[in-house]
Amino acid sequence: MKIKLMTFLSLSMLMASCAQDDTLDSTPVQNRNAHTITNETNSIPGTGLTELKFISETTNHPQILYAGESISLENNGSTYRLIMQHDSNLVLYRERPGSLSVLWSSNTVRSQGTPKLIAQNDGNLVIYNNDTSIWHSNSAVTGTVSNPHIKLQLYSRGGYFIPNGFRIKIILGGNNEERKEIAYKDFD
Repeated sequence: MKIKLMTFLSLSMLMASCAQDDTLDSTPVQNRNAHTITNETNSIPGTGLTELKFISETTNHPQILYAGESISLENNGSTYRLIMQHDSNLVLYRERPGSLSVLWSSNTVRSQGTPKLIAQNDGNLVIYNNDTSIWHSNSAVTGTVSNPHIKLQLYSRGGYFIPNGFRIKIILGGNNEERKEIAYKDFD
């Protein structure tokens, strides 16, 4: 009985410890001065660090993208383009000579209508089709966000257990800060 009780207590403490580690491991730590983000990998908790180093961001930070409009950045022969398509789908493409790949999509295809993407003053990023909301970032705040805008950021990615590659982020900004990471994609 004593052994079973000790085993149960040890196992409970171990599980509680692991649960706390997972919570801490998924929390990013940001070093604003160096523009480097470091966080623990979720695949092998507590073992390898992923380091992100800022490369570039879009130079234009629009508040609205109408159908057919896009923002883009170029790096090392690739163009990364976030476009509000005429079919109401917001898509992030990677364009290379002879290759076009989708990195992220809002999956909001509609056969009819006039779409637009708006970074709103309430802090939400919304896709409208004929002035009806069909997708949003769920990032509204109390109060007003000044200068809401959309931008792309490109980072190099690596780490001890992580193969080197890149991370692209869709960022919702406003109030002179990066308010919300809408989506990101890791790739080689």
